Amino acid sequence: MKKRVTLIVILLVILAMYILVRLDAMELKATKEIELTFSSENQLSGSLFLPDKPGPYDVVVFVHGDGAANRTLDGGYNFIMNRLLEAGYACFSYDKAGVGKSSRDWLNQTIKDRAVEVVDAVSAIKKQVPVQSLGTLAFSQGGWVTSELAMMDAPLDFYIVVGGAIDWIEQHRYFETKYAETSGFSAEETNNYLSYIDTSDQLIAENDYEVYSAYVKQHDYEQPMSKERFNFAFLNFEANSIEGISYIKAPFLGVFGDSDLNVDVEDSIQTYTSEFEKINKKNYELHLIKDASHELLNARYNYKRDQLPYHAFFLGDKIYAQGAIELIVKWLDTTIKNAH
Repeated sequence: MKKRVTLIVILLVILAMYILVRLDAMELKATKEIELTFSSENQLSGSLFLPDKPGPYDVVVFVHGDGAANRTLDGGYNFIMNRLLEAGYACFSYDKAGVGKSSRDWLNQTIKDRAVEVVDAVSAIKKQVPVQSLGTLAFSQGGWVTSELAMMDAPLDFYIVVGGAIDWIEQHRYFETKYAETSGFSAEETNNYLSYIDTSDQLIAENDYEVYSAYVKQHDYEQPMSKERFNFAFLNFEANSIEGISYIKAPFLGVFGDSDLNVDVEDSIQTYTSEFEKINKKNYELHLIKDASHELLNARYNYKRDQLPYHAFFLGDKIYAQGAIELIVKWLDTTIKNAH
């Protein structure tokens, strides 16, 4: 009996130690976290995470995609940030307007408003710590922010875009086409659904919420978006990256997943390539990652999203497509060294 109890205690201790190790692996490993509050149109709050090395620092500023994102994306950035910190890069990210400690509401913002915020964040960072180089790591919708930053001639030393689309309306239609495909719609059902989407988008462009809401209620596809979300879509439906791409002078890395269900990555890669060739740009790389989703996660999570939380616990950064995070780090290593 004593031996059995002892064995159970030992197993419980081992299990507890394993759980603690896995939980620790999911936490941010910054040597120091500096909270920064800075003013743009809104009062914004973020964190500068420093690596285990003295300054001056090479800083990666995270630019969120769509949605109400806080500074760590509820821990969703942790694996990427930890790898960057391990490689000696500082990371900065802030709560979107109206999220966490930031004031007002991101749904009232244009893409250009968000670009202005990034420039203000850069200024705040440079006042806080010595900076050797600083650039952005932008996700999804952040690709449009990147184009706005380029047109503003923002003081950035590099740009990284993950899963960036080109045109807002075309991206939405692609997303809905993929939704119809993965939902098993017939050809006729797909045509009817996309016709509904096209009409909905046209009503957004006309900025008539009441007509839009009534139209959506006439169909069984979804509930009308909130008036606030509708306003956000109206403010930004003309977003297009093309003009801004031609203004990107700093080194650029575009990373795309070959199993992206949100963005037509072939169109994005072709457009970036074409626009860069027009300006004879040489300092860029575009990569298509095998078996990767929109967020560069392993493509299996496109259809098994419910598995992601516990897989993150057990697998750590292996939830990402093979080589995806390392590609970003190695490109930065090469780019920063060349710049210095």
